Amino acid sequence: MKSFIMILSLLCFVWADSDDHRRFPMDLHDLQLTKQQHQAIEETMREYQSSSRLYHKQNAKTQQELNALFLNPTFDEKTFRAKSMEMQTVSVGIQIRLLENLHKILTPQQKQKFIRHMQEWEIE
Repeated sequence: MKSFIMILSLLCFVWADSDDHRRFPMDLHDLQLTKQQHQAIEETMREYQSSSRLYHKQNAKTQQELNALFLNPTFDEKTFRAKSMEMQTVSVGIQIRLLENLHKILTPQQKQKFIRHMQEWEIE
């Protein structure tokens, strides 16, 4: 999951060129996005970035809490599990919102190409 979030974070640095033929990192230019799609993806990625930043701040706090739980003389499995599951749920929610927005923006052919990119990026 972390690799997927990192991959999608790379999309936040979307704009390599200043002309109308902007290129995405990881060769997303082959999706042949329209200007409207490009703008919609820019907005989607801004939203994702914001959510991701908040998640990472909260995750750091939660990790400190988990560390403290681990250092206690007795291990509180119930609390540890609840805090861990809460952060995983938030992370999956962020991922779902991103993919849901991309799903609305991309054509079926673009989705096929995007899936191939995601599979390649997960391997790396």
